[in-house]
Amino acid sequence: MRREQPGVYLRCLTLLVPREHKVEHRNPLKELTDEQLEQSLAILKDMIAQRDAGANAMVIEGEAEVVPSLPAPGSGGPAAAK
Repeated sequence: MRREQPGVYLRCLTLLVPREHKVEHRNPLKELTDEQLEQSLAILKDMIAQRDAGANAMVIEGEAEVVPSLPAPGSGGPAAAK
């Protein structure tokens, strides 16, 4: 319909848009009380402290141990020599 009847197509699209759309700009932080702001700051500080504590986690040093393995099948290993 978009290619064959663009006018009808646009009319259908305009019917999908609300006629009155009220946009309000608001700042939800202004609606919070001082106590709520203090609680939010305390939670954020705890989250930052936990994140920083995770960055200083202990690391266990070590080396990989070499484990002997069997040769791949058909590679001409000891079993193929018999």
